[in-house]
Amino acid sequence: MTFNEEEKIERCINSVSKISDEVIVLDSHSTDKTVDIAKTLGAIVYSHDFLGYIKQRELSISKASHNLVLALDADEFLSVELQDEIAQIKTDPQADAYYLNRSNAINNYFLKHGSWFPHRIIRLFIKGKVKCIGNPPHDRIEPLPGIKSSKLKGLLMHHCNEDIHDRMTTVNNHSTIAAEFRFSKGIKSNYFRVIIKPIWKFIVEYFLRLGFMDGFYGYLMAKTTAHYIYLRESKLMELTRMNKK
Repeated sequence: MTFNEEEKIERCINSVSKISDEVIVLDSHSTDKTVDIAKTLGAIVYSHDFLGYIKQRELSISKASHNLVLALDADEFLSVELQDEIAQIKTDPQADAYYLNRSNAINNYFLKHGSWFPHRIIRLFIKGKVKCIGNPPHDRIEPLPGIKSSKLKGLLMHHCNEDIHDRMTTVNNHSTIAAEFRFSKGIKSNYFRVIIKPIWKFIVEYFLRLGFMDGFYGYLMAKTTAHYIYLRESKLMELTRMNKK
């Protein structure tokens, strides 16, 4: 799924070029060179209005003509080890869904602790054996009941943020989407969730999950993750107050 990813799409596509039988790009009307670059690299490109992360993921999966699907974002790419594992699975599949270890980076520093690593997610699967769910802005692929799953060792590399400015922009945008989604579901917040929940989140990320071992960026990600919770709950309270007025 893409929107204005001209700086990242080539790396993503090249990382799967040796193992893929087709590359599908579902673009949301990019205004940069994303589509041109993807087509030059041999991708099949579809354009569609953005439906939200979950519906857009479902639509992208439906475009694949093969049963074994690898679902990626443009800011992700495969490690060599993961490429080799997937190549082996294509010849001798042992499961219907596979958990990948996503390694997240900010400013080219790949985090090794906290909730950021290892971030285990299903991205390789047999069509019809999984479902797309989640709470916007985050989508998640889960196996259907009774489906056999397996874990791979290779890393799915993810450049989630370019720098601090990009990180703060993401936190602000995602917290707005999350608050609006919760408001639409009738969920309410309160002062306890606004004040205590971010503090506890920082303690968990920085201390209990050893984020401090990632140095400066470990602190930054723990702090901004807690700030995301603060903004989400505050914006949810604001929406509720505005609705009452």
